[in-house]
Parts: sequence; structure tokens; C-alpha cells
Amino acid sequence: MIPLPAFAIAEVAAFVLAASRVAGFVLTSPFPGKNVPSKAKIGLVLMLAWIARAVRPATPDLGLDLALFGIVPGELGIGIVIGFTVRVTFSAAEVLGASLAQGTGLTFGQVYDPTLGNEDSVPSRVVALFSMLLFLGIGAHRVAIAYALESFRALPIGHTAEIGAAAPSMVDFLAQAMDVGVRLSVPVMAIALAVQLALALVARASPSLQVFSVGMGVTVAAGLLGILGTMDDAAAGLANELEREGARIEQVVSDVAGR
Repeated sequence: MIPLPAFAIAEVAAFVLAASRVAGFVLTSPFPGKNVPSKAKIGLVLMLAWIARAVRPATPDLGLDLALFGIVPGELGIGIVIGFTVRVTFSAAEVLGASLAQGTGLTFGQVYDPTLGNEDSVPSRVVALFSMLLFLGIGAHRVAIAYALESFRALPIGHTAEIGAAAPSMVDFLAQAMDVGVRLSVPVMAIALAVQLALALVARASPSLQVFSVGMGVTVAAGLLGILGTMDDAAAGLANELEREGARIEQVVSDVAGR
């Protein structure tokens, strides 16, 4: 049996490590998502790993031995951090959807969300789908993939990664996303609060009217009108939040690289 040349062994090892990093990104990123078949995800991982080796052809001195398995968790962790950064950007849409569900009184209608693996309210699901359309419409998926591939330049394969160094930035990004989601939901929440106060005052002034028998319908109608009236501003706010993912990925990669 003819042994493989040293450069071929090193290239195979480098491809395995590149695929590990890309796999971590694909598993945690909202794109392509859990609805995509596993075969398609595997194909995407292999394709992106091949592209990563093409744009960063330098092959480290690696071998197919036990040392390779010690490097795989680090590469997988880098990909997970990058993918989770993209996931955090979507937290604004999740907070907005949950707040709108509370404001419109539609929390009683639950649907199964395969993305998160649990049940979610209808407004939350609609906002999540709408944010994914915005994500694709503004080309944020291309930005995420481009920065994931660019990480191979900032963090070459086999480079020592400080995964924990990205924790402060991740917490800061999550706080910013939650702040955006709450601020975008304030108009609808204010309308819902005003309607509830008005119904309470009417019921207090004239108990015989039985206002609360129609209160649910009035609250839902007012909330839906508020959503329609603020849809443009909410879309602009979500799009602005999604556009920050590139800078955030660059920040966490710098943190992991120890810069």
C-alpha cells in the first residue's frame, strides 16, 4: 500500500478542521435553520469548507493523529461563537414578537416553532418569519457567510482560540438586541395600556355596561391596528439591527483571537 504524501495528509487534516469550524457556524446560526434537511446542511458545510481552503490555501503542519482531535473542539467552538453571534442579532425580533403578543392579547394562540423546538405565540412566529425575510432581503446571510470565511484569515486553522474572551461582547450584543426589541414594541404596548385603562374607567363609571365582555375584542383590534401603523418603523428598526451582525462577528473573532 502506497503511503499518502505528507502534504496530502496535512491538507486532509486542514479540511477536517475547516469543516469543524463551518459545522459549528451552520449548527448555531439561524441560517439555514433547523427546517433544512441534514443532507443539505452537510453539503453546505463541505462546500463552505472547500471554499475556506481555497481562499486560505496555506496548510499548517498537521497530521492524522490524536493531536488533530485536540484541535477540533477549538475550531468547532469558533464556529459556534460566530453562529451564535448571528443568532443573538435575531433576539431583537424574538423580544419584539413576545411583546406584541402580550400587547395584543394573542398569547393564548400557540403554534409549534421548529426553529427553537418549543411552542410560540402567533405574533412571535409572524415576526420571526418577517425578520428572516428581512435577513435574506438585505443580504445579511451573505454577510454572515463572508465573515465566517474571513475568520480563517483572522484565525488561521490550528490557532489557539480564547473562546471565553468573547463572553463580554456576547452579553453586550444580547442586551442591545433586547433593548431594540423592547423599544420597537413600545408604541403597541402603549396603545394596549391606553385601551385597558379606558375599558377600566368605563367599567368603573357604568358597571351595567359589562365592558369586559367585549374587552378582549377591543384589545386585539387596537393592538392589530397599532401593529399595522408601526410596521414600517419596526421593519426599519429590525433591518438596522440585522445590519450590525458584520461588525459584531468581527468583534467576537477579534476577542477570540486575543486582539
